[in-house]
Amino acid sequence: MGLTRDIARFVAGMRFEHVPPPAVPTVCTGFTDCIGVLLAGLAEPVTPIVARAAGLPFDIGAIAAFAGGVAVAPDLALIYGTAAHALDFDDTALSGHPSAVLVPAILAEAGDVEADGRAMIAAYVCGYEVWAELIRRDSDPHHQKGWHPSAVFGPIAAAAASAVLRRLDAAHASHALGIAASLAGGVVANFGTMTKPFHVGRAAQSGLIATRLAGQGMTSGEDALEHALGFLQAFSPRGAVDTTSGVQLGVAWRITETGVNVKLYPMCYAVHRALDAMIDLARAGTLAAGHIASVEVELGANQAAILRNHRPRTSLDAKFSLEFAMAAGAIAGRCGPTELSDAFVQRADVQDFFGKVSARTIIERDSEEPALAPFDRVRLVLRDGRALASEPVRHPRGHFRRPVERDQLWQKFHDCALGAVRPDRARHLFEALQDLPRLSSVRDLARLDRRAAGTVG
Repeated sequence: MGLTRDIARFVAGMRFEHVPPPAVPTVCTGFTDCIGVLLAGLAEPVTPIVARAAGLPFDIGAIAAFAGGVAVAPDLALIYGTAAHALDFDDTALSGHPSAVLVPAILAEAGDVEADGRAMIAAYVCGYEVWAELIRRDSDPHHQKGWHPSAVFGPIAAAAASAVLRRLDAAHASHALGIAASLAGGVVANFGTMTKPFHVGRAAQSGLIATRLAGQGMTSGEDALEHALGFLQAFSPRGAVDTTSGVQLGVAWRITETGVNVKLYPMCYAVHRALDAMIDLARAGTLAAGHIASVEVELGANQAAILRNHRPRTSLDAKFSLEFAMAAGAIAGRCGPTELSDAFVQRADVQDFFGKVSARTIIERDSEEPALAPFDRVRLVLRDGRALASEPVRHPRGHFRRPVERDQLWQKFHDCALGAVRPDRARHLFEALQDLPRLSSVRDLARLDRRAAGTVG
């Protein structure tokens, strides 16, 4: 029938009963982690800027209550999505940030249609699988062309998730996908600025706009995704795109193979493996940063291009800096919100360390994550002449293949949520999100000990 129509048929038929059971815990992790970092991101400067520019009131307590009524669903998705990505602490997969797009879109939409947790899970899995289906058709990393994959594939994935919740039939779902294809885009040159989280908020918002336009009768190209002048070819780095093979949707479930990767550092995921290696080397050798003469990091060419800020001066710059990650790992032995502050970035010893760091790029790509090399590795030369090298790091801590334990996920959620909600409400939210299939309505998140909701803002 054609790629766009085949995807639309999958979207129209998606229900919780079709979700493979192993995917459910992954979705619960995605929701839990995303809502935690979303709550933390509400306090970041970009979130009220986006809300007020859209003509919306900004009240952290009201937004964090998840009770709806703050804004119409597409605009609420914009706020949620921007906040979810503001710290760059949200999970990764599919060369992007699926949860930071899908969870905000689903939260906002579910309030409109009174969806329960099972429907929300089905919507998430559908959006994830549609994203995976599209991105597998182009082996070239979109970052290298200057495209932010979350902003490119996110609107279509969000539209698919929204279409599930709104129960669009295949014809209307096809139009929604086509409309979303014309709302996609975001450039890598804006990484390390407030515009990057706006990319993600806009992607979530665009998906909901697309389904509403389609539902009202707006049409789009029936081959908008696969046409020679369509979505896949237009965004492809080299135009080497598979537009003819059959869809794998509902046959091979990508979410059970690649899941989501929980970040343990609020930095670009391109540096997490090297950061693990540096922290481990420093701890194992009980090294002081002053003992280190030089640092060489082996990593992928695409990763090196993304980590474009070599002498960062602000916390936003530092999120995309290999040099800063190595400095934080060596000097602080960690890289958390405390280190991702302007005060720490601008410390003299941190700034001085940047000149010790160099990159050695690996051309080969990881088969599961083409935006990354198969591994990263860190080599140190000490002032006394000794050389130390890490083992090749293929998966950072928190990766789907090295998953976080529940207690570790709770600690991250707790730390992120405290600026927006009180501790008792944070615990209630965490438990409800971990048991998402039993949630009778998204509005139940607002009813969970409503008195504990924060009033910050």
